[in-house]
Amino acid sequence: MHEAADAPGEVSDYCAALDQLFALARFGEKLDLTTPRRLEQALGGPLSSYRSVLIGGTNGKGSTAAFLEAVLRAAGLKVGLFTSPHLVSFCERIRIDGDDIHPETVAALVPVVLRVAESHDLQPSFFEATWGLAALAFSLAEVDVVIWEVGLGGRLDATNVCEPVASAITSVGLDHVHVLGPDLASIAREKAAIFRPGRPNLTACWGEALSAVAKATPHDFGVVAPRDDLPALPLPGAHQARNAALALALAGALGVEAPPSALLGVRWPGRAERFPGNIFLDCAHNPDSAEALAEWLQQGAVRPLHLIFGAMADKAVDGMVAALAPLADSITLVTPTYPRRATAAELAPAFEGYPVTVGGTVAEALRDRPQDRFCLVTGSCFLVGEARAGLTGQPFPECGLLTTAR
Repeated sequence: MHEAADAPGEVSDYCAALDQLFALARFGEKLDLTTPRRLEQALGGPLSSYRSVLIGGTNGKGSTAAFLEAVLRAAGLKVGLFTSPHLVSFCERIRIDGDDIHPETVAALVPVVLRVAESHDLQPSFFEATWGLAALAFSLAEVDVVIWEVGLGGRLDATNVCEPVASAITSVGLDHVHVLGPDLASIAREKAAIFRPGRPNLTACWGEALSAVAKATPHDFGVVAPRDDLPALPLPGAHQARNAALALALAGALGVEAPPSALLGVRWPGRAERFPGNIFLDCAHNPDSAEALAEWLQQGAVRPLHLIFGAMADKAVDGMVAALAPLADSITLVTPTYPRRATAAELAPAFEGYPVTVGGTVAEALRDRPQDRFCLVTGSCFLVGEARAGLTGQPFPECGLLTTAR
């Protein structure tokens, strides 16, 4: 993993490239495939140089992608992985053969992507430009397979420009409803658009979500059930076992029959990730993921529990509170260092009746946490990234750049 460039000039060039990319966030969420399609063509068609796998879903898509990366690499394939958002460093978004893209490569390729876009009269969003950067970097690295984690929805997400050899939907729940629609049916239609006719299409959905997917797509798809032959996974919880089973099924669809032990090579920070001092970090950021986290907490020995919680302003906080607050012996609310965040004071009414302290930053909350309890930081990927940077001694925000980019 590359945490920083080495020479001062490289750092400067990398930070300048990030500044250019983050500036594109002013164009917002451009959910339209016209620009990314034209950008990919203008870049020379890099998607044609490798096989693509497309993974969408409300929760679990990043973990499933990371499990699949571990399985395919164990089988000897050179794998590209595209995910979002990043926790600490932008470079986490693009992995090549298990390593984060090097800052020097980002610094070299961002001007290329933006210059090509300008010469073709294209104005990509931050996500579209980052996706174009990844598509080009994977081609230059001559990877065999690229795993694309859908950014938002599916139908109009830039990742859906590829023609995947296999697609998967991990779950369907209520999140990003202001963009994707107010109910499971609407959200399932957006996500099921990553399925392709005559190709392997898989899902780990169950219950109402599975029914919603079935109604949303005309294409055949397979349902992946949990498996009882998995090892003790590095990412704990029943929800991660479902994600792992889906990853193995996707590998099988690619003709890779890897043993379940290949899952042990997964690396995916911020998912029930444990640090010294009995500190856990988890990116649960909506009611469904909070319920999955709560299920794991109830099964484990993480007691007594101190909860450090922060969230974005557009999230369904009440559902997360209902899942997690009853399990906590004490709670500190914090304000993430992110433009779209809710403040600790704004979160406080949702925690009425619970043992709550309205705090400041996550760094202060970690410093002042009760030493006789397990501590869980959760509520937002952006909050977890801030906490993880502090725990690992990395600068935050990277290059001193605050952004609204997802």
